[in-house]
Amino acid sequence: MTEPADPSLRTLAELVARVTQTLRAGDDPAAREQAAADVDQLREVASAADRQRAPGVPAAFDVTRLTAALAVFADWLRAPTPAREAQAQQAMADLQLLFGPLLAPAAARDDAAQRDQYRQDARAAIDDYFRDNPIKPFKP
Repeated sequence: MTEPADPSLRTLAELVARVTQTLRAGDDPAAREQAAADVDQLREVASAADRQRAPGVPAAFDVTRLTAALAVFADWLRAPTPAREAQAQQAMADLQLLFGPLLAPAAARDDAAQRDQYRQDARAAIDDYFRDNPIKPFKP
């Protein structure tokens, strides 16, 4: 993966990676608190980027919706309850709706590249098999 040129994008990528790694580590209260703090930093980075946007330039997405959803997610990380979990799931679903159209072209490219890789791997496996096991003519 290439490094983002913009320092705020680099910070954002690092924060997302840390939150992901923390959440995959298991249900540790200290780790959840750290993930919540990282999510709060994500909110700050998004808000700062929005404030730095030049006047008259439209935003690529609704930063207010993003920061609100991240706040709900951070609240759930700090105090996981069934009610907050439902709110966090709804917030994440809202984010998928918000970012889905922005990410869909990249996802389609990734899917196409993966299908091509599968085809190449299958062809190579078939070639390897028949190289080692040539087809012998049938003699009646």
